[in-house]
Amino acid sequence: MRVLFISASPIQKEISIGNTFLNVFSGVENVEFAGICTREGTPDPAVSRCYCITEKMLIRSLCGKGAAGAEIACSPTASVEAPKAEDNTARFVKTKRWNIFFLMQNLLWTLGRWKTTSLKAFVEDYQPDVIFTVLSEKIYLNRLILHIAAITGKKLMVYAWDNNYSLKRLSFSPFDWIGHFCNRRYMRKVAKKADKLYVISEVQKTDYEKAFRKPCTVITKGEDFSADPPVKTTSASPMRLVYTGNLYANRWKSLGMLASALERVNRNGVRAQLHIYSATPLTEAMKKALEIDGTSMLMGRVSSDEVERIQKEADILVHAEATDLKNRLTVRQSFSTKLVDYFRMARPIVAVGPKDIASIKYLVDYDTAVVADNEQELFEKLSALLKDVRLRQEYAVRAYMCGRTNHDKHRIGQLLQRDLTKLTTT
Repeated sequence: MRVLFISASPIQKEISIGNTFLNVFSGVENVEFAGICTREGTPDPAVSRCYCITEKMLIRSLCGKGAAGAEIACSPTASVEAPKAEDNTARFVKTKRWNIFFLMQNLLWTLGRWKTTSLKAFVEDYQPDVIFTVLSEKIYLNRLILHIAAITGKKLMVYAWDNNYSLKRLSFSPFDWIGHFCNRRYMRKVAKKADKLYVISEVQKTDYEKAFRKPCTVITKGEDFSADPPVKTTSASPMRLVYTGNLYANRWKSLGMLASALERVNRNGVRAQLHIYSATPLTEAMKKALEIDGTSMLMGRVSSDEVERIQKEADILVHAEATDLKNRLTVRQSFSTKLVDYFRMARPIVAVGPKDIASIKYLVDYDTAVVADNEQELFEKLSALLKDVRLRQEYAVRAYMCGRTNHDKHRIGQLLQRDLTKLTTT
């Protein structure tokens, strides 16, 4: 079975989209991967071939230096370099997210010569059985997806996990709304073309089945939960709370709330410390909220292998979502893939965020975490958790058993295998 991934970033485990794609296919037998991407980078060794079209190539094509796009080297044994730190320009664009940047990007992809014989030859030579991609709000990526689907005639499998289609969003900019309606137009085209549409939560399933008028299947990242829960029997002194993930969408403010509550807990002696591992560029406001001497510390970027080790060493794992209305609407449908990693570690989870958004509601519904949405509640629940070793172990076991019930990679692999077989034999 040959699967062709289409994504903005190259498929690699160090990047969220690649980690998710490779994970959901980890339980599928006899499958081979190739990729088409729009950013520079080294594909994962699991990817046998990769074709890349970057914006630098598009600019060169506009300057008369040839068409954009080329196959890049892949090796089954080469080590994959961690993504490089962003330069100041890239960091500025990513942080500000002004509409003019996206307008210029889409204009470049409209004018650039990327529908080339080289791209067609790559796809025809690889001969994929199916195309697997993400439901993205990026117009240029959706145009690329539709083009590849048209020239191959192969079945299209689409996975949605961001709340990037809904009209339930907060913005007072008319340009932002114009851009959003343009994005939705191309998202509808991809969803209509999709032969199979996956979503990441029950909330998203309800919304998207109504929006796109086709059945959706919920799948998440999966792990192996066949062993006994690896509950930690001894705690560090002080106890170690760990957050691993990005700080965008005001998650840092929720972590700041946790840090403040923890500072109160530590007034009569340091009982626990919060370690924050993130590659997110930091502002002075973030540093001020998250760096509290003896209580909370910023640890910087780490590789995926290091993240696993750090999570194993943790006494408590932390999940955070923003509490402000704009970002609550942004993540309303989302389920954090990081939670599956947390479940596998069998550690108690402290979750900070609104209890009506998908990821926090999930933890509440399955009673798998200590959940709070304000500092006083955090202080009270955190104090109780730190005092009671039995309570910590109970939450650790509940988290692991939730993973076993809902996120077993073998069961997810079987579901995906059935869908692949059905699509490629009809």
